[in-house]
Amino acid sequence: MKRLLAVCAMAAFASDAILGQAPSRPAFDVASIQVSPLRPQSGIRGGLLRGNRYELRNATMVDLIRAAYNAQPERITGGPSWLEWNRFDIAALTAENTPPERIREMLKTLLAERFKLAVREDLATTTVMALRVKGPHKLREVSAEGGCQGQQMPESNGAVSMNVTCTGTTMARLAEQLRTANNPYLAPGQQVVDETGLPGFFEFTYKYTPRAMLAQAGSDGITLQQAFDKLGLVLEPKDIQIPAIVVESAVADFTPNVPDIAKRLPPAPDPQFEVAVLKPTAPDFQGARAQLLPSGQVNIAGPPLMRIMALAWGLPDAQYTQFIVGPKWIETARFDVTARAFATPNPANQAQLDEDRIRLMLRALVIDRFQIKWHMEDRPVPAFEIVAEGPKMAKADPATRTRCYEGSPANSPAGAKPPPFPVLITCQNISMEQFGQTLPRIAGRYTFVPAVDKTGLQGGYDFTLNFSPFEQVQGARPELGAANAGVALDPTGALSLMDAVRRQLGIRLQETKRPVPVLVIDAISEVPLDN
Repeated sequence: MKRLLAVCAMAAFASDAILGQAPSRPAFDVASIQVSPLRPQSGIRGGLLRGNRYELRNATMVDLIRAAYNAQPERITGGPSWLEWNRFDIAALTAENTPPERIREMLKTLLAERFKLAVREDLATTTVMALRVKGPHKLREVSAEGGCQGQQMPESNGAVSMNVTCTGTTMARLAEQLRTANNPYLAPGQQVVDETGLPGFFEFTYKYTPRAMLAQAGSDGITLQQAFDKLGLVLEPKDIQIPAIVVESAVADFTPNVPDIAKRLPPAPDPQFEVAVLKPTAPDFQGARAQLLPSGQVNIAGPPLMRIMALAWGLPDAQYTQFIVGPKWIETARFDVTARAFATPNPANQAQLDEDRIRLMLRALVIDRFQIKWHMEDRPVPAFEIVAEGPKMAKADPATRTRCYEGSPANSPAGAKPPPFPVLITCQNISMEQFGQTLPRIAGRYTFVPAVDKTGLQGGYDFTLNFSPFEQVQGARPELGAANAGVALDPTGALSLMDAVRRQLGIRLQETKRPVPVLVIDAISEVPLDN
């Protein structure tokens, strides 16, 4: 009898092997994938299980791999060029209270099945900044552990400086804070490693000029490296081997959603503030502010209703009058909002500070209190076309990641001379169509609408773009959201975005108008409902 059972068990095992059956991997009950709409701000949203619904929005493939494998982005290497460019929205259902580690496994399954993602663990070479001692240091050793606090301070030249006070911090912790502060003196995601060899806690202060303010500060500017020189410290590039997740393959054309996805995974109901108070601003209050605190508290004080609506609908805050059509009084009537987005914040999980959800909460509040009827309608607004003149950009290696970011190229030396103008943008392997798409994100107030590529240029390019902020350019036309000068203007010597593009890249931004969705108010009550 035992022999018969053993033979049957072996036969069942062999049958499974022949049929290719394997232990099932954890998977979501159902999942929807969509290409993300263009948003004014980059950055991933979501990442928190709410009830039985899990969402990640505006996520690149690097973001998705980071979420699934709990890895830092600098440790994700290889793969096709679009890994940091294409963005996706994912919504999925699973059981309530599913542990985060199991959700990560479900996300791994989703990426493997829908994006054909294949990865392996390996070692990769990356360039980090090593924090080292340079001669006798000027750090005072203390016995108690503390930390570092930074504060921006205005200077007489109109620039600002960053003043950092450290009371009882270790060198390892200083290195980590330099990395996590997204300091523009470092390449995006670049690590800082402690090689000072100094144990214990230290007390010290340092002051430096943010990179964007160096041109305005002139000879009074202090780079981060110059600030460290005064402490007897130095930041030097170093190549190291790190554990990495190597992307062997992935496809941007994910497999389609199931045909009945709308029935199985309907849109989530619009979120609501747990409690909210909306009231007219006190007549003697000056200025305006909007805050979202880690506690879930939302504080808005002093802006006109039209600006609050721009915030709620995700419209350009600096030029909301172009993107909202409504009665004239909403441009001047000012209101305050005090609300609570969630009651039980988790400091370790910033996913609760979900910008999309907070906007929807604010929108629901404003619609309810002012009894608003509205619709979106395409109307012409100022924009740019990209035209070729005499391209000066370098053709890119098509295998490199497509991306644009603020700061110098990753291979720039740490002590490189600062750029002459405050805004420095580095783009790699980017087509002119992609440059037009990302222009509103990098241009500040120069434009709020993606530009149309009419260059006829094919393939990707590498370049840096250095220009002055919109506010520093004389003759700018704030009512249009574009500067009309296109030249370096005396007496400030500022360089407009348009002239920088023409001089440095050999292409031209030509003013035009394009139809884009604007918010049209059909009906609104001038007096809000009581709280």
